[in-house]
Amino acid sequence: MRANFSRAKLFLYGCVSFIVGIASASFSGGVFVADGLWFFGLAVGCAVTIILWRLFDNQAGKTAFFLFCLLFFLLGFWRYGISLPVSGPDKIWFYNGREAEFIGVVNRELDTRQNSVKLTVGARYIGTEREPSLPISGNVLITTKLYPRYNYGDILKIKCQLKQPEPIDDFYYDRYLAVQNIYSLCYNPQIEIFKGEARRASPLLNAIYSAILKLKSQLAGAMAAGLPEPANSLLQGMILNNRGELPEELKQSFSQAGITHIIAISGMNIAIISVIVINLLIIIGVSRRFALLLSAGALLIYLGLIGLPASAVRAGIMAFIAMLAVFLGRLHKLTNALVLAAALMLIINPKMLRDDVGFQLSFLALLSIIYVYPIFKDWFEKIIKAEKRWQAPLLKGVIDVIILTLAAQVLTLPVIALNFHQVSVVAPLVNVSVLFLLPFIMVSGLIAPLISLLLPSLAWLWFTPTYLTLAYMIWVAQTAVRLPLAYLEVEYVWAGWIILFYVLASGGIWWYNKQKRG
Repeated sequence: MRANFSRAKLFLYGCVSFIVGIASASFSGGVFVADGLWFFGLAVGCAVTIILWRLFDNQAGKTAFFLFCLLFFLLGFWRYGISLPVSGPDKIWFYNGREAEFIGVVNRELDTRQNSVKLTVGARYIGTEREPSLPISGNVLITTKLYPRYNYGDILKIKCQLKQPEPIDDFYYDRYLAVQNIYSLCYNPQIEIFKGEARRASPLLNAIYSAILKLKSQLAGAMAAGLPEPANSLLQGMILNNRGELPEELKQSFSQAGITHIIAISGMNIAIISVIVINLLIIIGVSRRFALLLSAGALLIYLGLIGLPASAVRAGIMAFIAMLAVFLGRLHKLTNALVLAAALMLIINPKMLRDDVGFQLSFLALLSIIYVYPIFKDWFEKIIKAEKRWQAPLLKGVIDVIILTLAAQVLTLPVIALNFHQVSVVAPLVNVSVLFLLPFIMVSGLIAPLISLLLPSLAWLWFTPTYLTLAYMIWVAQTAVRLPLAYLEVEYVWAGWIILFYVLASGGIWWYNKQKRG
């Protein structure tokens, strides 16, 4: 029997099969992953079978389609397998549990906390009894004192007890670090600046990135000078992704209020902001094409300004897809683009699928925008159809932004409950109350420190609007969580309930769209 599939559908099924393969490998517990070569061999076998099938039988049947999906499933399984660390004397994590002296390069932005700083150091050489300078590779996360200060690109000689990351209570800290390719920890080491040479990025790239980080540090200093706490820490988390000094009480309030996603640069956060911005531009009369170009250009400048951290780049990709959805006005057409973006990001780092909550929330928020938002919008339009007072373009546009804000959260609920052990009952109300302010905060929060660098004596003047908005946001969150039953504690979430939720949600979306077409 002939199976008729367009190239677009084959492309979609291939990407989905690849993602399912990575998911299966991720949750297999490593039972079959070690034999990755077998999966690659099976994938090659599937590819050869499909080619021969096409050569001798032009009627591509369901069996060929099944083999096509199996091919990409096996490739996903294999890709996850080869991403896992292989231990050996040339890897820094081989020396976990021992005292080691090694030379490495600070290869990522410093993570500064209240009483310490975390350095990600790419190991280059290690001293052993047999080999005083053995070339090695691998990252080490070092926790040390705030002073003396170190910078990106510094070559350090380090002596410490290397430790293997382990889970902390119910937080899989080891898996969280594995997403960042970190398999070794080091606390309070002996550090000195190494005067020799070590392998590192090209001098030009190193100089450019160092300049960006220096500007980012100056912006953080300007924010600290122009804003009191906790507004300063909140703004730095929202704009610069600096979350180290945010008070735990405020983090907890934001979590209970259902707006944790705004504290950091996440795909969910940036996607919602981008969609709000492009919608507002369209509402005030800007053409769709120019609104897309303006929003995308601003997004690229912003990502470059904060140093292009991996999490922000992923967020930027998701945000661009969301903006493209608004530009086209046909959200369902963006499914292939979203699945392709997810597949490409998982090719680069397949460990994100299971262990990067930010990636999960970003993907699910965009799925909500593509599939849930049109349903909410249809319902609202049916309600207001007879009310002329709701038909004013500006009012309708504002309400549309509110609907989008609510819809974007629907498919993220199970992941939030699973990872944060809380379900915020007041989240819809709080999100509607604060999310419309995010574009203003992002713009004013960037402009104010830039101007204050030039006119520091008037810093308070530039920061006043931003401070008032941040203060309002904090007040809303803290007030909302004091309400009765503002949030529910979820100690344990059975995986079966999560699967059931998504099965029912998928079935409901499919049924609604079928009814609409019929």
